[in-house]
Formats: sequence, C-alpha cells, structure tokens
Amino acid sequence: MIALAPEVAAAAAPVTAGATALADLSHLGPMLVVAVWSLLLLVADAFAGPGFRGFQRRVALVGLGIAGALAAMQFGTLEYDAGVSVFSGFLSVDHFSVLLDLGVIAICAGVIGFAGDYARSHRFEYGEQETLVLIGGFGMMILNHATDLVAIFLGIETMSIAIYVLVGARWNSRASSEAALKYFIMGAFSSGILLMGIALLYGATGTTNLDQLASAIAQVFTQWGSAQPYVELVMQSDAARIAGEALPPAEAVRAAVDKSVIGMAPAALFIPGMFLLLAAMLFKVSAVPFHMWTPDAYDGAPTPTTAFMAAGVKIGGFAALLKVFVGSFATQRLATAPYGWTSVVAVIALLTMTVGNFAAVRQTNVKRLLAYSSIAHVGYILVGVVAAANFYGHAFAIGSLRPADQIEWSRLTGDFSVAAVLFYVLTYAVATLGAFACVSWYGANKTEGTTAHEWSGLAQRHPAMALGLTICLLSLMGMPPTVGFFGKVGLFRAALENDNVMMRVLVIAALLNSVVGAYYYLRLIVSMYFRPPGSTDAPTLPGRGARVVVGLCAGTALALGLLADPAFRRAELAAAGFPYAAGSAQRASWVDKLRTRWEDQELAAEDAAKAGDAKAGDAKAVDAKAGDAKAGDAKAPTDAKAADAKAPAKPNP
Repeated sequence: MIALAPEVAAAAAPVTAGATALADLSHLGPMLVVAVWSLLLLVADAFAGPGFRGFQRRVALVGLGIAGALAAMQFGTLEYDAGVSVFSGFLSVDHFSVLLDLGVIAICAGVIGFAGDYARSHRFEYGEQETLVLIGGFGMMILNHATDLVAIFLGIETMSIAIYVLVGARWNSRASSEAALKYFIMGAFSSGILLMGIALLYGATGTTNLDQLASAIAQVFTQWGSAQPYVELVMQSDAARIAGEALPPAEAVRAAVDKSVIGMAPAALFIPGMFLLLAAMLFKVSAVPFHMWTPDAYDGAPTPTTAFMAAGVKIGGFAALLKVFVGSFATQRLATAPYGWTSVVAVIALLTMTVGNFAAVRQTNVKRLLAYSSIAHVGYILVGVVAAANFYGHAFAIGSLRPADQIEWSRLTGDFSVAAVLFYVLTYAVATLGAFACVSWYGANKTEGTTAHEWSGLAQRHPAMALGLTICLLSLMGMPPTVGFFGKVGLFRAALENDNVMMRVLVIAALLNSVVGAYYYLRLIVSMYFRPPGSTDAPTLPGRGARVVVGLCAGTALALGLLADPAFRRAELAAAGFPYAAGSAQRASWVDKLRTRWEDQELAAEDAAKAGDAKAGDAKAVDAKAGDAKAGDAKAPTDAKAADAKAPAKPNP
C-alpha cells in the first residue's frame, strides 16, 4: 500500500459533523461571544457581592468589545461577499448580518453604559441587568443571521423574554409592573400569531427554510392555477343542480372536487399564513394598528430599557421583516394585487407615520413623545421596505420578457432600497439611544424630569447635555448636516425611483409628516434654549455613563452626516445581492459588480484629479510666461530710460 503524504491524507479524510460544527461556530464568533459572556456574567453574579456591580458592567463592556472587534474583522472581507450558510441553512453569515450585529453590539454597550447608574440611583439595582441586555442582544443577532422561520421564532422569543423582564425590573414602581404585564400579554398573543403563520406556511410548502420557501411559492400558485378548470366544473355542476338542468357525470364531479381541493389547498394555507406572519412582525416593530402597547410600555419601563426597546428591537425586527418579505416573498404575484402584501404594508406605513406624528404633537411627557416618535419612524422605514419589494418583484417576475439591462437596473435599485433601510435603521438607533440616554440622565433618587416644562432652560444649567440632545433630536428630525437627513434622502430617493403612484403618494405623505415631526422636536429644543428655567431643577444621574453615551451618539450623528457617502457604501455592501441565497454564485457576482463599480469610480476620480492638476500646471506655466513677458516689457522702458540718463548731453548748436 502506498502511503499518502500527510496533507493529501488530511484532504482525503472525511469531514466529520463535529468539524463542520466547529467551522460554523467560527463564523458566528461575535454572536457566540455575546451568548457565552451573558452566561458567565450570570454565573459570576450568583457568587458576587453587592460591590461587584460596577465591575460587572465593565466586564460586560469588555465582552461586547471583543464581539464588536470580531464583527469588525468580518465585515468587508472577501470571504463573506457571497455569504456563508451555517448549521445546514439554519443561519447565515454575510455582510448584511455582520453590519446589523455591529449595530446591536453598539446599542447593547450604550445601554449598559448608563443602565447601572440609573438602577442604582433609583434604588432597584439588580445583578442580572447586564446579563438580560446581552441575552436580548443575542436574540436580535439570531434574527440578523436567520435563514429559517424557526430561527426567526427563536430569535424573537429570546429577545422578547429578556425584554419582558427588563421592563418589569423596577420592582418599586407600579408603572413598571403594569407595562411589563401589558407587553407580556400582547407579546404572547403575537407569538401565537407568529407560530400559526409559520404552521400554515409549512403546511403549504413543506419547508420553513427561507430560500426553499421562495422557490416553493411558484409551485403553490401553479397548483392554484391548474385547479381553476376543475373549480369551474364544480361551480357549473352546482348551478345546473339549482336550475334543474342535466348534471355532469357524478364521477367527473367527484374527481373535479378532489383536484380542486388538492390544487387550491396550498394557496389557501399560504395566503393566511403570510399575513399572520406579517402581523406578528409588524407588532414587534410597533406599526399601526399593532402599536397600542408601545406608549405605555415605553413610559412605564426603566428609561435604559426603553432605549434598548426603541433602538435595538427595531434592528432585529426589521432584519427579520427584510429577510422574510423582501428576501422570500417579493415575487410579482405576492408583491402586487390581488395578493400583494406590499399594498397592505403601504397603507400601514401611511397610517403609522401619520398616527405616530400627530399623537406625539399632543404629548407633554418626553418619554411618551419619543415613543410616538419611534412609531412614526417605523412608518418611514416601511416605505423603504415596500420600495425594495416592488423592485425585486418586477425584476424576478418578468425575467427574459424585458431587456437584461432593465432587469439589472431593477435589481440594483432593489439593493439600493435595502441599503437605504439598513442605513436609516442604524442611524435612527444611534440618535434614539442618545435621546433616551439624556432622558435617563435627567433624573435621580426616584425622581425623573419627564414632563416638558421641566426641560425649560436646560441649556443654561447643563449646556453640554442640551447640545448633545439637540443634535440627536435634529438627526431624528432629518436636519442637515446630521446623518438623519441623509437617511431620509436615501429612503425617499429609493421610493421615487419606482414608477408606482402609490410610492409617490407615500413619499409626499412622509415629507408632510416630517414637517409635523419637526414641530414637536423643535418645541423641546426651544424649551431648552429659549425658555427660562423653572423654579425646581430635577437632579441628574450620578456617574459619567449617560454623559459619555450622549456625547458619543451626538458625535456619531454628526460624523456620519459629514461622511455620509462612505457610511452609505457600507450599507450598500451589506445589501448587495440581498435576495439571493447565502453562498450562491449570484450573490458573489452582485457583490463583485459593486466592488468593480467602486473601483471604477475611484479610478475616474483619480484621473479627474490628475487632469485637474495638469490643467492647473499648464495654467500656472502660462501665467508664469505671461508674467515674464510683462516683466520684460516693463523692464525695457526702464532700461531705455536708464541708458538715456547715462548718455552725455548733446551741445546746443
């Protein structure tokens, strides 16, 4: 027997399940670190004393720092251009999921940065706080990576259970307990709807994998179409029985009934399942009419938990919504009438932004104002979701019936719409975290300055915090040069690229609602800067955590606004080839096209710069020659005058 070389033998050895699992875990490094770190903190808290609380926060931040570093190392690398499918297609790792992981990690770190000070000052400090935040973040990261409906359910429940506890953790406040109970009951109800939707979709298609689900949709509606002749035969038979006319053969009618049921059953299960799934996901992102729990839960929860809900849950919720409905349910039959979920979501987007903004105008409580503000922003984001589904639906449905360049344009614009949604969600999360961090800071010792009149004159007493909050509010408003302005521009531009009248109506409504939103944001800013301070001043939170978070969020909102183009490019990279399966050649091709386009743009910019330098050099040379000529002309008369002066005077005759 010929002995094989060690490297050949290693290559020929079969890959075991354990080796595959380890390889998959290596791709999920950031998520794994967050999960393990949460368990370590939980175990450490069981054996630690009260003095460990401050150190526990630092340990949690170290773990999040490690997870963030691993995610930053993954994002943008060529290895994840096509995406990597792990655990037999249960999860995937690509630029989309890694970018959202970075957002979740940043939100978790920001919340932990001031949540401990808040709990200690308001006398309900507990050791599991950092653990619950990390577990909630872990659930959000599952949603970012999910490629299966079961994974989406697990991610939503992991995230929700942790937040239920965080909302009710303030045991010395009745409002906190009521908010937790309301959120738990409504959340359990939505989880039941989600499970029912998943069950119906599985019954219709026989799979819960999102990629396979997208492929099975065509078969479902093909069976529906093939059953229509048999349905007509059965209807004709019933009409003939009622009219007393001759009936078709009984065997033919029974066969037609059987074939009608078999053909129509998958679609009859699929359509209700899809809309049940949509309702459950819209509940998680607080869209109208599934928003009724939001103001009470946000107001009653501890303010750091409210920040976590308003910023982090939106990231996970929209990640799931994009993966399921834009990634899998964006075929033309599902994206347009009569079964078009986009029509339903467009109406919901209009109602959400309108109800959220007009309800916020009436609020005098700052937490409730920001709660309704978050509902309004959900309406804006849903506009981008509808735009992306419209582009993908038209592109994939028409296929070879349209020119290839038009299909490519449609898919490129769909990717741009997804990138706009990602950019807006992440930048909204940063500004919202900063706003709620300032609200958390303005109150201590069981006293909170949540009413609007208590914020009067804040700029005179605490100018730095007032400035930080102002920048965050301006970003939420969409005022340049903050990043919120460029987020809105990206969303509205994506929607206007579509020739659908409905999209144009949505953009006009969104612009009008943005004006309404500017009113209540400016009202709070005017109160801080142009109204005299009240007779009483609310105490401020001890510690530097809230101040640091507000400063970082405000600085990030400004920096991303000034660097909007390179920042948006990261979102474009995450969205490139979004509807294609992870690991597919199509996704790798679309990412490669994007990178090539960037390289061409950089080369064109370099050539333009060189041409500009050359022109500037030529102009400089011409100016130099002209200057020399002028100097020579000026010198000639001077020399002539000097020569005349030196020459002896001629005698007079």
